Amino acid sequence: MLLANTVTLIGGTGFVGKAVLNELSKAGYQTRVVVRRAERFREFLLYPNTRLATLDSFDNAQQLQAAIQGSDIVINLMADRSTGTEMIEQADLTLANQHLKAAMESCHVKRVISLSQIGADSNAPHADWFGELAEVDNLMHNTAKAAVTIVKAGLLIGEHDDSTQRFINQINRAPLLMVANSKTTVQPLWIKDFAKAFVSIIKDSATYGHKLEMVGEERLSFKELAQLTAEIMQKDAMVLPMCQLNAKVMSFLGAFAPMATVSQAQNTQLKKDMVSDSDFSTQFGFVPSSLESVISAYAAPHHIRERYNYYRKEANRDRGELV
Repeated sequence: MLLANTVTLIGGTGFVGKAVLNELSKAGYQTRVVVRRAERFREFLLYPNTRLATLDSFDNAQQLQAAIQGSDIVINLMADRSTGTEMIEQADLTLANQHLKAAMESCHVKRVISLSQIGADSNAPHADWFGELAEVDNLMHNTAKAAVTIVKAGLLIGEHDDSTQRFINQINRAPLLMVANSKTTVQPLWIKDFAKAFVSIIKDSATYGHKLEMVGEERLSFKELAQLTAEIMQKDAMVLPMCQLNAKVMSFLGAFAPMATVSQAQNTQLKKDMVSDSDFSTQFGFVPSSLESVISAYAAPHHIRERYNYYRKEANRDRGELV
């Protein structure tokens, strides 16, 4: 299948989308980022070959088709819960994806890559997050006359993420770290490694029609991830589990919560273990960055960050990874 370098990016304003957009730009793709309010995202125009398309609502079929028309490739990141005012609420997610599927078919899109999450389960109730995701996966997978790949992500970490950054903020506030979903097992993956692998599969025919799981190579509990973060910060913090009731209250209070370690999105997505037997380096041809080196870039004291920069230079890592 011959694909032009034209991409429409849906749900691209969050933690995942910004990393993917950066990789698309570096790879030379011409990318159209679909947003509700273009004036809020003018900084995206700093990326080469990037422009914005306005979509007031997924119910607006004419606008949606205009945003997709001329793109061989559509990347659907609506499952990302970090897109702020652009986020599609869970109750509207399936309907929005139905509209997207119809528009892609009408515009004869050739390639679709859709973000999902490890744990998506068609046997789960539709009202459950994992059941909703499974329904969206099935919708995207059945897009007519398009090569589709569903990417099921594990826990993605990096500066300004919804997990380690919250641990850092709380530890800087007080040496007490209450962790919701503390027993959930995760295999964290650096967002930049994820985005690099994500973009690499666009023209990889071996991935067409498949559901790929992307996780890091280190497995630990969410509580252990919090402890590791505290250790890297060189802070003596008491790390304790948080019960589900408190987690719901804290996530509801948001910025006003006395314990800033949990969000509504995190509380929803970490109900199940986020692990996989898939080997990242075998799948994508490079070894993902270690947790310690990733977290140290934004959590460690200055002298520790300098030490990791030295190690990265010695390993011939990309200059963009230096801090």
